Amino acid sequence: MEFYQLYGSEELIKQDSISKAFGIELSQRKVIAFVGAGGKTTSVHHLAKELVSLGKRVIITTTTHMFLPTEHGVLKEDKEMLLSMLNLSGIAVVGTPCGDGKMAKVSDSFYEWMKTVSDYILVEADGSKRLPIKVPDKHEPVLPKDTDYVVVLVGLTCLSKPLLECCHRWQMAMEILNCEPTHEVEPGDVAKLVAEGYCNKLMIPFRVILNQCESMEEREKAVEIINNLKELKISIDNVAFGNYILS
Repeated sequence: MEFYQLYGSEELIKQDSISKAFGIELSQRKVIAFVGAGGKTTSVHHLAKELVSLGKRVIITTTTHMFLPTEHGVLKEDKEMLLSMLNLSGIAVVGTPCGDGKMAKVSDSFYEWMKTVSDYILVEADGSKRLPIKVPDKHEPVLPKDTDYVVVLVGLTCLSKPLLECCHRWQMAMEILNCEPTHEVEPGDVAKLVAEGYCNKLMIPFRVILNQCESMEEREKAVEIINNLKELKISIDNVAFGNYILS
């Protein structure tokens, strides 16, 4: 894991944990929703493993659709099975199979019960068709009513690509940017889409994560996006950028 925040105008501070990069206060947060595009599922699972390493019990679930888990799965509303999985590994991925290799949300009553047996519930609360950037429709994202914190993901592989090829709901992005569908995405575009699509609508704490940032050039673009977000009145304290380093 290699994530950074920008302090001042140029100084970069490397964060030594995912929870710090995501701005999550470990003693206070309970329900964390992941929205946007470009790494939601990866982010959920990395954070879950970090929280478990700190002795937390974590449930992963969704309010939309999420690919079926390869491990830690509890794919029916079975309290005994879920508790057994938490006791065994500290993580349970909970949902209802809905076809096409995906799972959907559990019932409201089972969700309420899950909160009583876990320290954290991590929720994938947005769909993105596996594209790196998204503009949400009016009914999106689907945040649980008790969400404490939101992580907004953007994948920087969208940069320099035509809007219609890299953006979920690119027609809505065209309206925000006043551009053609073949317009190649620039750092200022990313900032505007994130600010207008998500940040300006959220009434609870959030962090913007600029993911898929590997090269020095991409790092420079990330800093440019952060400065553009600052001009749009989004605090740079709420933004981090980087990439997951897999060993």
